[in-house]
Amino acid sequence: MPRDPTSVIIRPTRAADVVSVAHVHIAAWQTAYRGILPDAFLASLSQEKHEERHRRYLAKPGTIHFVAELPQHEVVGFVMGGTERSGDGKYRGEMYAIYLLAEHRRRGIGAALARRWAQTLRDGGINSALVWVLSDNQPAAAFYQRLGARELRQQPIDIGGISLRETAYGWDDLNLIP
Repeated sequence: MPRDPTSVIIRPTRAADVVSVAHVHIAAWQTAYRGILPDAFLASLSQEKHEERHRRYLAKPGTIHFVAELPQHEVVGFVMGGTERSGDGKYRGEMYAIYLLAEHRRRGIGAALARRWAQTLRDGGINSALVWVLSDNQPAAAFYQRLGARELRQQPIDIGGISLRETAYGWDDLNLIP
C-alpha cells in the first residue's frame, strides 16, 4: 500500500464492521504488546468477546467510533473514544483505543484516525482530551507525542495477570493535532 493516507477512507463504524474491528483489535494487541504482555494471554484473546465489546461501544450514545478502510473495503484500523471516563477536571475527552494492523502502521493512517476523532470531539464542544498507553509501549507513546500530546501522569494497571504502568498523554487543545 502506498504511504499516501488519502487512499484510505476514514468513516463511521457500522454494525457490519464489528467482526473486522475485533480482528484488528486482537491482531494489533498481539503485535504491539508482544514482549510486554504474556504470550499466553495474547494468544487467548477472544474474537467473540472483542466483537461484543465493540457492539456495546457502538450502541452507547456519545461514543465516537471510526474505521480506516482501504479502497477494497478492508478495515485496517479503528479509533474509538468519547467523554473522559475517570472524572478528570481538565481533560474532558478521551481516546479509548486506536489500533492498526501492523503492516499499515507508519503510513499516516493512525494520524488520520486521530484527527477525525479530535474533530468529532471538537464538534461536540470538547477541546481537550487524554489517552492512556502502557508505559512500556514506546512506539505508541512516540505516536501520541508526534500528534502533540504531552505526558501527564502514570498509574498502575493489571493486564494478563501482571502488574504494569500506564501513562496518560493529553492535549490541552485538540486544534493543535497536526
